[in-house]
Amino acid sequence: MRVNDEVILFFSVLKWLFIASLIGCLVGFVASGFIRSLHYVIEQSNQYQHIFYLLPLSFFLANLLSQFVLKRHLGTDTLIDAINKNYGKLEGSFIPTKVVNVVLILATGGSAGKESPCAQIGAGIGSVCASLFRVNDIDRRKMVLCGFCAGFACVFGAPIAGALFGIEVLAVGVIFYDVLLPAFIASVTAYQVSSALGVTFFYYPLKFIPAFGQGFFIQLIVGGIVFGLCAFALVRAIQQSTLATNAIPLWRPLKGFLGGVILVVLTLLFSRDYLGLGLNLMEDCIKGYSVNRFAFLLKAIFTIITLSISRSGSVITPILFIGATAGGSFAQLVGADQSTFAAIGFVSLLAGTTNTPIATSILAIELFGASIAPYAAVSCVLSYLMSGHQSLYASQRLIIPKSGAIAIRPGLSIGSLSADRKPTDIRLSSWLQRLKSFFNGLAGRKNGAKDE
Repeated sequence: MRVNDEVILFFSVLKWLFIASLIGCLVGFVASGFIRSLHYVIEQSNQYQHIFYLLPLSFFLANLLSQFVLKRHLGTDTLIDAINKNYGKLEGSFIPTKVVNVVLILATGGSAGKESPCAQIGAGIGSVCASLFRVNDIDRRKMVLCGFCAGFACVFGAPIAGALFGIEVLAVGVIFYDVLLPAFIASVTAYQVSSALGVTFFYYPLKFIPAFGQGFFIQLIVGGIVFGLCAFALVRAIQQSTLATNAIPLWRPLKGFLGGVILVVLTLLFSRDYLGLGLNLMEDCIKGYSVNRFAFLLKAIFTIITLSISRSGSVITPILFIGATAGGSFAQLVGADQSTFAAIGFVSLLAGTTNTPIATSILAIELFGASIAPYAAVSCVLSYLMSGHQSLYASQRLIIPKSGAIAIRPGLSIGSLSADRKPTDIRLSSWLQRLKSFFNGLAGRKNGAKDE
């Protein structure tokens, strides 16, 4: 029996309305429980001014759990790899331990985020639902992606940006349109459920944005380039510090203990402002209040130590902090509006470190209002380009290079690019080749004239 495409698509829409809504409800419920519990623990621990002295112990315990319960490092990068290579088939047993690790670290002041556990919880729920429904591999991948995106939506408080981030972070240069509808439905549903359950989100619609002008546009361009270079430096620093930490010939939990001691010393030297999520200082910067102009650098140091030592938690919240404070410092340097550039830096650094310029542009709109959209989009794309072919997530696939002048074999993961590429793998575009030929011709004519 022949059936029109429209009929098939109609029933496909009905199918994914049901499945994605179910996954969104479950993720919203479970993720909200985690977020509210985490916030409660952090709120209680913040009542003790010297709780950060427990950082060595919490890092020791987190590494102990990772070594004996988690046989390998399981984070967002592992999820991306599973979705890209294995149709989203996951090991669900790692989720509870991962949550315990994150609570341990954040409660005592480790500089990390809460996004990774929520994304892992969401992906795990999607995987369990796929197993219960006994779907094929293609639908399993979609269901895991639904949960993955819904987890980000619960944390960002931005359902559209959360959905796009979960899709865009899988591969550089492409967006998988076949999963857009399920991801949007799951993310919006999860966001509504978490809101109904009392999870609060950060919103700050900007009341003043400078009028477009030549001076402001130049500041915006320079800012986007600076944020991209900051993203490049941050990713490289995290990678190198992790490699250096792994090379230290000590028992892993002992390395965690020593890393906690280093953070305690740094806290005593500088401030407690750079511990934990750091939401208050980040919000102050976006609201235009005075913030230490080196706050972004100090937060980066605290974050690099936490992530390379503890191997738990997420880096996204610290990146948002670093981006906002870097934007504020840039605004002070060039005499621009601090709130505007703090908001732009907030999303631009995330775009550069994760190769997600579209999702972060939408995130700016959902958090700061539509009036910032064109400026945030320009800065996010510039940051994305200037950060180079690297990412916080080594499993991210590179489908289309960031420039046609760079010869890279498509389909490789970001982590494998360094092994596959050589420094000479640069392909001059046609106009550069013509320019080169032109100058070679001029040089040849000059040499011929001298010979005569």
